[in-house]
Amino acid sequence: MSNDKYDIQKIIPSLDTFSPVDLSEVDGEYLVRIARFRGTFPFHTHPKDEFFLTLEGSFELETKESKIVLNKGECATMRAGLEHRPTGDKDAIVLTVLHKTIRTSKHSFPEVKDKL
Repeated sequence: MSNDKYDIQKIIPSLDTFSPVDLSEVDGEYLVRIARFRGTFPFHTHPKDEFFLTLEGSFELETKESKIVLNKGECATMRAGLEHRPTGDKDAIVLTVLHKTIRTSKHSFPEVKDKL
């Protein structure tokens, strides 16, 4: 067990858009991350579920069929295999929980890494 303690309010100012910071590994398989969302990330899928909790601001989670708005304090889970993308005009600070094999950073998507 890690005894690391994080002050999220100190981490937030240094967050780069769509470049998550790993806060913790859970049960050897899952990562808790914090990220700044702004702009439109490409549609993508994962082989495992992905959980989102909005800490500040708001953003939309879009699928090909629908979209939901997640405001501060709201959360949702994108199921494995469901094509989705986060999008929003303003900053949102989001806590995510996902399998540690999943990498969702703008650096994983060369077509947008310099645009977001």
